[in-house]
Order: sequence, then C-alpha cells, then structure tokens
Amino acid sequence: MTNTTLKPKDLPCLFESLVERYQNTRLAHCETKKEQKWRFASGEKSTERVKLLAKYFPELTSLPNSLENYSICEKHYNQLIANNYFIENLKKIGSSSSLPSMGENERKRPKITTNNNTIETSTHKIPKDKFEDKSNTDLILELEDIKNQLMESEKQRIYYINIIKDYEQRIKELESQNERLISENNDLKEKWNRKFDDQATRTQYVVEIAKHERENIYDDIINLINDKKRFSLDSLLEYSTSEWLSKQNPIIVKFLETLIFHDNNDKFKEEKLFKCAMAVEAIYGARHLKYVSAINLASSAIKYSIAKSKKIIDIDNHFLSSGGYNKFVQWQENLAGESSPLPNGLLFLAFDNEQKGQKNYLDRNYNTVTFHTVTSFLAFNFDTTDQTQMTKEPWLYRKLNSLQVEELFDVTPDMQRLLDQQLHNHLSIILNEACMEKNDDTNAIDDLATKHTTIMNRQKRCTNCGKVEIENSRRKCPDCNEKLANLSETQQRTQETINQSTNTTRPLNFKFYQNKTNISDDSTKPISITQKSSPQDGVEVPDLLVPDPLPINPNSIENVHKVLNHIQEISGIKKGERKWILVVCDGVPYNYAQKLKNDYPGIILVPGPLHEEMNMLKAFVELNWYVISFIF
Repeated sequence: MTNTTLKPKDLPCLFESLVERYQNTRLAHCETKKEQKWRFASGEKSTERVKLLAKYFPELTSLPNSLENYSICEKHYNQLIANNYFIENLKKIGSSSSLPSMGENERKRPKITTNNNTIETSTHKIPKDKFEDKSNTDLILELEDIKNQLMESEKQRIYYINIIKDYEQRIKELESQNERLISENNDLKEKWNRKFDDQATRTQYVVEIAKHERENIYDDIINLINDKKRFSLDSLLEYSTSEWLSKQNPIIVKFLETLIFHDNNDKFKEEKLFKCAMAVEAIYGARHLKYVSAINLASSAIKYSIAKSKKIIDIDNHFLSSGGYNKFVQWQENLAGESSPLPNGLLFLAFDNEQKGQKNYLDRNYNTVTFHTVTSFLAFNFDTTDQTQMTKEPWLYRKLNSLQVEELFDVTPDMQRLLDQQLHNHLSIILNEACMEKNDDTNAIDDLATKHTTIMNRQKRCTNCGKVEIENSRRKCPDCNEKLANLSETQQRTQETINQSTNTTRPLNFKFYQNKTNISDDSTKPISITQKSSPQDGVEVPDLLVPDPLPINPNSIENVHKVLNHIQEISGIKKGERKWILVVCDGVPYNYAQKLKNDYPGIILVPGPLHEEMNMLKAFVELNWYVISFIF
C-alpha cells in the first residue's frame, strides 16, 4: 500500500544501493537534477518489474512487501521499468556466469523495515557447513557488503529520524497555527455577534443589501407599470393595503414594517400600514420616474373635485408620483368608457363652450383665476315616439339651384306683417315714454343739473361745528367763525372719504328697467318664450338630457371635427341608428363646421339665437369690469 503521508521524492531510491555493487551490469546512478519525476516503487508496473529483477539482484527478493517505503528516480525508471533492454542485457550476463546464480549459498543480507517510525535490521543466516567452505576472501567481501548495507541502513535511519523531526516540527507549527486560527475564529464570532452594534456597520450592511436588490425592485416596478388593471374603478374600490403590500418587494416591505411597528397589538395598525404603502409608493416613484401610483392618482382626483385646480394635480405628481394632469384626464376618459347613446325620438342637440374658473389659492398676492374651456351639450327630446330621424332623409335636395337659393331669403306676406307689428309695438312704447317725460312739469334732467350746480358751489364744510354746504367763497364758518380749509383740501378729504367707503364690501344689487306703459296684449310683448314662467298654449316642453362634456374648446377646425365626431357617436348616426339630427351651436363653431359639412351630412347645423346679444353683454362686462367693481 502506498504511503500517502510522504511524497515520492522524500523516499530513497530502490536501486541506489545496487549501483556500486553491480557495476558490471551497467546500472546507472540515480538522477541528480532537481526537476525530475519520482514514482512510488509500490506501483503495479514497478512491482512486477521488481519481481523480475529479483532473479539478478538477490537483495530485491525480500522487499516486495515493503516497496511502499521506496521510490524510483526518473533515470532508473526509464532504464529498468519503462523498457526491456536492461533485462535482456542481464540475461546475457547471467548466461556467462558473471552474476552469482540464485542456487548459490545465500549471503547474509540486511532487511530494512519500518514499523511506527522505528527501523529494524534483520539478517538471513548462512548455514554453518556452507560458511566453512567459503574462503577468507569471500568472507571479507561479504563483510564489506554487510558493512556497506549497515552504513546504508544507518543513513536511512538518520534520514527517517530527520523526517520524524521535521514532522514533529511541522506538528508543532500546525498546533500553533491551530491555536491562532481558533483565536481568530473566536474573534470573528465575537465580531459577528456584535456586527450590528455600530451604526456605521449597519449602514454598510443596508447599502450592500440595496445594491443586491436594485434590479429586483426595478423589475417589480416594470411589472406594476405594465399592469393597467390597477387603474380600473373596481380595483380602486377593492383596494386593500395589506394585500397590496403582500405583492410588493418583500425586502422593502419588511424593512419599513420593522421600523414602523413596535407592537403586534398596535391599535393604529391600519393607519401605519397605509403610510407604509405610501412610503413604498414613494420609493418606487424615486426609482422609476415614469411610475404612477394608482391610489395617489385617486387621491388627487378627490382633491381636484374640491379645489378644481390643475396645479394641485401637478404638485401631487411631484411629491406622490400620482401622474400629471394629462394622465389624470386620460384616466378619467378610460373610466368613463364609451359615451351613453341618446334616446330614440325627435331629438335636437345644442352645444356651446363653457368657461370654468379656477382660483389659484397659492398666489396670495393677486389670487389670479385661471379659466378652462369645455364643450357642454344639451339634448331636447320632443317626442320619443316620433321616428322621423330614424326613417327619413334630412335633405330634400342634394344641391340647390339659384332660384331655390333666392327663395330661401324671400320674406312672405305673413312674415312681413309680423315684423311690422313687432316694430310698431316697440316704437310705440319708446314714443309714449318720451311724450310722458316731455309733458311732466318737472324735467328730471334739468332738476338734476340744477342740484349738481348747487352742490358744486357749496362744497366747503366746517370741521369744528360740523356745518356742511358752505359757499366756496367763504373763508370762515358763518356759525362758529372757524377758519375753513381751502377748496382743494376739502375736495381731497371728500375723495378720501369716498375711497374708504368704496373699499367696504357691499351686497351686489341689480336694478332692472321697468316699462311705465302697460300693454294689454301679452302676445305682442318683445320677450322670449324661455323667459316666461309658463309655456304658451300648444307649446310642449321637451325632456332635457345632458350628455357628458368634452374637455376641448371648439375654437378650431380640429376641435370642431372632434365635437362633430362625438355628436355622431352619441346620437347613433355613426352606427346607422339615426339618419340625421338638428344641432344648434354658436357662430364660431358654425363657421368652422361649414368647411366640414360634406363630411357630416347627417348633422344639420343651425346658428343659435341670441348669440350676438350674449357676445355684446360679455364685451360690455369685460370693458367696464373695473368700473362696476369700483361702484359696487
């Protein structure tokens, strides 16, 4: 069995002691170079060859069982083991009786064995009768051989003693190293047990954990961004904080929960869980700038419903990753889904732009108001059983000739008679009021001018006795003889008093013009039918329907195109359920729609009444806004 504790180069060469003894065999000396390959003599091939060589080298006959204590150098392996040339040469020498044969008297040979680091030398005894036949010369030679063997054995013993000492020294070094490693291990255990005692060390561990978890957190955020169902109304209504946290990155969630909760029976558990979820949302928003939190978007919608300010949406997006105003509008459109169609029957539709003012509460210096324009719709369902719009085409002619166009602008006798009657009634009211004003004894204008002149000549007042309306020419008060201020100082004080009184808040009071002349015929009053408290006989009030508005201003061809597409969708024209519908609109979208009328044959546009008056009123208010606010 091969000695596993020693290397081949640490063992003596098996053929080293045979070189000098068998010089006539041309046995080579051991290899002396440092870089050579040593082999154990107990190998399978080496063992077979040693048995074969024992016929020519009797010293090898007693070594087959102790070959693990020997090695073979590179030169002897190549000469004796690797090829058969040396054995063939020995056969030739053996045939010429150059070597002693195996049948001759056995000499006294030493046998070297090792047992537990001890060296024993044993000899084979030569029979006495054969020993006596030996000559003195042979005995001297044998003694010389035994002496050499003993010397070799001594060398081996010293060699093994040195090896034992080396191993003892190695054992001491290993024991010392073992004690040092045990001490270092104990120090490492102590350091490991106290690794979280230092805040800097804890910070370092947290940083290392974050570095290993960055990619996982990013993948979780990408999965949330791709999940569009979380913005649905059902998902928001079924939102559960604990369930949502259970699906998020466990490293972040457990870290935050450990920091927040100090007791399992915390009565504020739900509130803290929600704040923990908000912290996770903030981390996700900081890791990926395009991340939008569904619950924070819903929270921004609640704020928007109260304040009506786009700025709040943008501010929330900056702090809470709730999405900007465009994302908010897109989310609302997705929640709304498809617009509900209008009911069947004879249906008229009107649309107009509407301004919604939003006050900027953050601007405390000016409190500016921002207006946003939307398109509002109003549907009038006159008869639900009338199927005219579903069955009949809207146009009698596809194209009008010149005579038909002129007939459109002709005034019929009935129309002329009605126009004359309305003009007569309107002028009668004005002329009657003018005649009554002329026949009055006191002219209101002259009386007002006189009072104004009197007031302007009596502007001075006494600050001592309180007398007012003193002539401007006086320098002293007629009652207390106190010196009066000059006219410019008096006017300046009066203006300051007026300014102080105008700065106070007063209720807004509108006074309407009242006609002094009563007209008995109610049908001739110049008043719109929509201003009457009760409808005329035979007039049927339709059902009013308010569809969803559009967040656009119909002030361009592109926006009007969107409005008309929306009308076709909600009225059923796009699906073929209704052939036409009458639409009333303002003059601006009407002019833009005329350029698109060939694309929408089912929409009959009519410019709405009273838009000229409405625009005049708006212009008047804008022009005199500061004057009106100063008076009231």
